[in-house]
Amino acid sequence: MEQTEVKQLVHAIVQVRVPVRDIDESVAWYEKHFGFVHAWKIEDESDLKLEPGAFLFLKRVGPQQLPLRIESQGKPYAMLCLKTSNITECHRKLAEVGETVTEITNTWGIDRLLEFDVIDPSGNVINVANYPDLPMEGF
Repeated sequence: MEQTEVKQLVHAIVQVRVPVRDIDESVAWYEKHFGFVHAWKIEDESDLKLEPGAFLFLKRVGPQQLPLRIESQGKPYAMLCLKTSNITECHRKLAEVGETVTEITNTWGIDRLLEFDVIDPSGNVINVANYPDLPMEGF
């Protein structure tokens, strides 16, 4: 069988889009809890940034479009995953201020990969995980 070389035409994710009901409320929430830096904002959209990584683009949408629902086996599934270096502290801080968080669990049953979910102000499920900083197969 002949192998064909495929030229890479795209090189990075530039922006991840998240639907929200209130731009100001959502910008403040992502800045406060995760340290996103506000890049720009107009009435119904905004861009936030974490380094390194793509922009988080917040777009105000109608209430019938919220939250963005992904379900697996009848349970909500995160639409955005964030990485933390201290999962227990991140979980504790979110819980202390009354954010809706799930218990910390093992990702894929692997003891060193921990995660939890939190609900943003628009009801979107956001996953927070302690993915390792060391190179690892599959990451």
